[in-house]
Amino acid sequence: MDSEAGFRIIFFAVFASVVVTRVYFRWRAKRTGDPGWSIGRDAVEREGRSGILSRSLLFFYMLAVVVLYALNPSWLSLFAVSLPLWSRWLGAGVAVVSIPLLVWVHHALGKQWSANLELRKEHTLITNGPYCSVRHPMYTALLGLSLGITLASASWPIILLGVATILLLYARIGKEEALMLERFGDEYRVYMRRTGRLLPRVRRHAAK
Repeated sequence: MDSEAGFRIIFFAVFASVVVTRVYFRWRAKRTGDPGWSIGRDAVEREGRSGILSRSLLFFYMLAVVVLYALNPSWLSLFAVSLPLWSRWLGAGVAVVSIPLLVWVHHALGKQWSANLELRKEHTLITNGPYCSVRHPMYTALLGLSLGITLASASWPIILLGVATILLLYARIGKEEALMLERFGDEYRVYMRRTGRLLPRVRRHAAK
């Protein structure tokens, strides 16, 4: 099996893993009374109609790229980018190891997970599991997936998808932190001081 076939298998394996993870945990949340995929008015106001529209357009673009890649992979090869083989395997590795983190985060959130910028009425501040040292491990996992697939694919349509996804996710982090501060106030400020945004905070030990 050549390298391109290997990258293609990894691409679809990662994509399928993300879809299964999101659908499964959405199904679990819905069983507890979650409204499902609908977007509340408050979530629209926080994210903005432009943000909602951008996410929708990106979703359909992603589906188009995946379908074309599945039906006619040679089409995407016309837009191939020359990247060192080691960087492509590194990207594949980053994407693969991001899957367990994504599952772990969903498990930690449970029924409190939402794809939109909204909190449940009984929402509590989760600080265990992956949230022990990182405030936004969900974004860490999704950014790792996007960056990994972008490098592994070495194809402009997928690179465009990855870059757009990374920019959209990064733009949401500040809005989500504002939402958490609004709900949890000083409790969240204390949590912010001892955790990193996307990676664990580097602690400096005082010299003895």
